[in-house]
Amino acid sequence: MSAHEAIADFIAFMEANGVVAVEPIAQRLASGDLIRFRCEGDGKGRQNGWAILYLDERPAGAFGNYRMNTGTLKWKSSAERPLLSQEERDALRREWQQARDRREAERRSNERQAALDAASMWDRAGLPKPDHPYAVSKRLSLMAIRQLGPHLVVPMYAADGFLWNVQRIAPDGEKRFLQGGRVEGLFCFIGDFREASTAVLCEGFATADAIYQASGHPAIAAFSTANLKRVARIWKDRRPDLDLIVFGDDDHATALKNQKRLGVYRNPGVEAARAAAAEIGARVTFPMSWHERTKGAVCG
Repeated sequence: MSAHEAIADFIAFMEANGVVAVEPIAQRLASGDLIRFRCEGDGKGRQNGWAILYLDERPAGAFGNYRMNTGTLKWKSSAERPLLSQEERDALRREWQQARDRREAERRSNERQAALDAASMWDRAGLPKPDHPYAVSKRLSLMAIRQLGPHLVVPMYAADGFLWNVQRIAPDGEKRFLQGGRVEGLFCFIGDFREASTAVLCEGFATADAIYQASGHPAIAAFSTANLKRVARIWKDRRPDLDLIVFGDDDHATALKNQKRLGVYRNPGVEAARAAAAEIGARVTFPMSWHERTKGAVCG
């Protein structure tokens, strides 16, 4: 069995289970790294598919789709296929390292360029207009953000305060990060943390703004379920004195779709919030809709 056959078998198995990539992934799979990619049904800028393939003597891998909430699906090459030879595995390792070095250099270059673009956009942006359709629909306080053309601009900071990226929000609510820009470990915050004893961590900026307006507690937006645990750890290390409450999204509609398709009810927003709270030993809460469905159950 050649490495190319193993990769082809793996991709075919992914597609048979509904995870269909709409971009080339074969070469990236050969690296042995966890990869993210766009799938059928993903919106612009979304990469909900993930996979990792181990090209050992008996190749095996795992994959899934965050939007479909598939969980981890596993594959192993057929016992009828011949094993990969030592010579094939050695050649692959050399290719992996070379490809990994190229990708890492390209990633760093893209992130640096995106950071320059983000800084330029932030400097050129002005105060948000109170009648911006998204701002009106979400009743935003317009704190901590700016506007450039028709887009609201939400800054995305690292733990050291460096602006690496921005989230652009169109009038219709479409959200986009700068292409190639860093997202992992970045956050936006609203409110004054200098003398705060309590703060709230959530996913989206609109949620953070609403929490700040309703409670007066400063709030942190992590931008995604995948980023929630990372940002929780950053703030726990940065402000160990802070009573951080994790506010989870209620992705009930997504969970129902996945239940219908896959037979398993999994709520990504609830699960990510619980994981983030467990990571730092924090309290966790959810929207009233979640409490109503769970008969007022309290978690954390």
